Amino acid sequence: MNLQNYELLKVAKDVEGGYCKVKLNLSDGPIIIRWGLDEYTYENMKKTVSRNYFDSLAKQYRFELLPYETAILDAEQWTVFKAHIRCVQGDRACRIDFPCSETFAGNLRWIRTEVTSINDLQHLEWGLE
Repeated sequence: MNLQNYELLKVAKDVEGGYCKVKLNLSDGPIIIRWGLDEYTYENMKKTVSRNYFDSLAKQYRFELLPYETAILDAEQWTVFKAHIRCVQGDRACRIDFPCSETFAGNLRWIRTEVTSINDLQHLEWGLE
């Protein structure tokens, strides 16, 4: 089970759609992956990492994707999925929740519970075409 935070290096769009560039540290070493995002998750994640936190204009923010998801039943009995990002600036940090798709939540769960080595993610490795 992988419970380390994942380093969120970039959230962007290209010809294939929205994605995040993520560095994971696994038992056999680090790997950087391209994680494809659906539009809903992309928009919410991009908004989250584009904001200044801590009332500061400083740009030395770094973001970590936390390795778990939350499912909440709302007032209309719909399940709302949330993922979590940790924003770090110097010695300050905060957790930001953002809405995500059920698919993204499932992928987070898969990485946390099933991925044990770099081999499990080689098909997503950054730079491989």
